[in-house]
Amino acid sequence: MLADSPRSNAFDSNIAIDLRQLPWAGRLVCDYCHTFDQLEPFYAGAPTAESTWKQVLAARQDRTISPGIANVVLRQLTARNAPTAAITAAERLRTPGTITIITGQQAGLFGGPLFTLLKALTCLKLAHAIARDHRVTVVPVFWVDAEDHDLDEIRTCHVLDRNLDPHPVTLEVTARAGAAASTVRLDATIAETIAQLRDLLPETEFTADVMDSLEKTYSEGAGLVEAFARWIDMLLGSHGLVVFDASDPTAKPIVRNVFAQELKTPGITSRLAASAGADLVAHGYHAQVEPQPNTVALFQLDGTRQPIRCEAGGFSAGVQKFSSTALLDKVESDPSHFSPNVLLRPIVQDVLFPTVSYVAGPNELAYLGQLRDVYEHFDVPMPVIYPRASVTLVDRSTIRFLRRHNLSFEDLQPRD
Repeated sequence: MLADSPRSNAFDSNIAIDLRQLPWAGRLVCDYCHTFDQLEPFYAGAPTAESTWKQVLAARQDRTISPGIANVVLRQLTARNAPTAAITAAERLRTPGTITIITGQQAGLFGGPLFTLLKALTCLKLAHAIARDHRVTVVPVFWVDAEDHDLDEIRTCHVLDRNLDPHPVTLEVTARAGAAASTVRLDATIAETIAQLRDLLPETEFTADVMDSLEKTYSEGAGLVEAFARWIDMLLGSHGLVVFDASDPTAKPIVRNVFAQELKTPGITSRLAASAGADLVAHGYHAQVEPQPNTVALFQLDGTRQPIRCEAGGFSAGVQKFSSTALLDKVESDPSHFSPNVLLRPIVQDVLFPTVSYVAGPNELAYLGQLRDVYEHFDVPMPVIYPRASVTLVDRSTIRFLRRHNLSFEDLQPRD
């Protein structure tokens, strides 16, 4: 897809790409998009089928959500001085019958990889389409996975330098091993990282404005997650995208019962996901997640994020041991000390919000295919999984070259 000026003809500037012709495209993604019937047992329904949307919309609109989530979201947006359009969209969460379309990503440095933006844009476009086609109130939500602890990945982004070569930009982060991104605050080294980025980027008519905005957003003393959320606010909040920081402790009481059910039925989530993964393998695909049978799908937050494991008569988290009663009491008294893992996060998300669709990347699409029975176990309607847009940005001369020589993008693959 060509990034072009407003004066250009968008149709002439875009070239559709068939992912099935690309050697790196996974079979599951290609089959999901083109031959969904082969994957039907693993998902809520085909994203291209009208009947799927009607069924999922009906299931969601028959349920109520906690009115408290609107308060949590609005407080976050107000604190960040988010655009008015985002605040107006969030206020619609108070209206009965409102549904959400969600996407999300960890809080990557300077907005993270390009696909983060593509997920957000796909979410917005899908929300507008569902609102128009089904005459419902739709709020697009970007879920910031703020309790992710892969700081090595989060603190690095890659850009094209002045020679158009990929180059990493890395932020120095001082944090305990296993610390969640939400605990990291930017220190004086952020100025050095921004200066490194400025030196790398080629000069265009946009560079000065981008750098000025980044300096205002990623400033000393700001939280790493807060800066990321403000950056997405600035890019897309004016289009009505609602950015939600999932580490907010005031949201945890709303999903206290989910945490408690996971502890009362220890290991079931892992076993259901593992069984679905085995079924995917039997169908010729792969299991994205291979959970251990002695784990529950929760972390304990205590300065770091510790996985909770089943033990005889109770649980363990790191070096700590708990009786079943003690850990359930802790969930009841202060659920902010708990965080869902990759298997439980979608359930928590869809209890907090009236989700009808999640916009997923290829890896997410794979592990979400292991969760249909988990959704049923928690009595939560599974949303439609909608693949994010996949885009390759090229310049105008590339488009002209392809058209002049009647070449497809797929023809540009290495041959030797």
